Amino acid sequence: MKKKTKKRLVAFLITVLCLGLGVAAIMVPHMYIPTISDSISISSHTSRQPLMVAHRGLSSIAPQNSIPAVEKAIEYGYDGCEFDIHTTKDGKWVVIHDDTVDAMTDGEGNVEDYTLKEILELRLDSGHGLENYENLQVPTLEQVLEIIAESDIIPVIEIKKCDVKYLPSLKKMLEKNGLAERAEIISFTREYLEAYRALDVDAEMMLLTSVMSENDIYWCVENGVDTINFHYMGFIKGLKAYRLAKEKGVRLAAWTVDNTVYKDVMVLIGAEVITTNKLIVSS
Repeated sequence: MKKKTKKRLVAFLITVLCLGLGVAAIMVPHMYIPTISDSISISSHTSRQPLMVAHRGLSSIAPQNSIPAVEKAIEYGYDGCEFDIHTTKDGKWVVIHDDTVDAMTDGEGNVEDYTLKEILELRLDSGHGLENYENLQVPTLEQVLEIIAESDIIPVIEIKKCDVKYLPSLKKMLEKNGLAERAEIISFTREYLEAYRALDVDAEMMLLTSVMSENDIYWCVENGVDTINFHYMGFIKGLKAYRLAKEKGVRLAAWTVDNTVYKDVMVLIGAEVITTNKLIVSS
């Protein structure tokens, strides 16, 4: 084999090896649920600690948006517990992520087509750690808020799909449980945030987005929404918006950050809130 060919082959192999190691560094942490410890994070040893929010409760240990997932988020010492809400056919609030019940329960169809009584007859049949629990239901919002009210954790409530005429009942439920000032109301849907702001001028709110845009930042400023919550992988595409957020004083939050490398990067760019499926804050 000629020397030039050998050099090219060696260079090629080194490149492939480096790429392989790079991919492994990114992918391997995602394979361990939930063994990643926050103690190995660079950002754990800085003075600027972000608020750590459990995504859909501690969904890497218990089925997402279930009562056990909320309880585990409290047990493991998270600052906040994020969960998703919908309204039923009869205008009651339930905690579930998808517009349908198909993925997480033994039923089928749209959440909005079920009455509360009907949805409570379903049973969860999917999710991490399901085998450790029996007879789990789709929780009501009232059930989740009563549990959170007994702790110091922040309820981070994502409004998924609802009729805005039912938003006053959400506000009343938060007030009843002493959580109106502690809660964060979040959504991808601007209409929901605008409608809730009209009900509560002091509510803490976040606009969710995959890739933040300058338009998002201007909207936050105009509507008194102090936080933009973006998907961490969309940061590079949203650099102009990131600079504008800094300029306008809009707080940065990132979802769903599931390894310490990504967490460190988000903290370095100024994210004050980290939503995660896997990163553990205490044991």
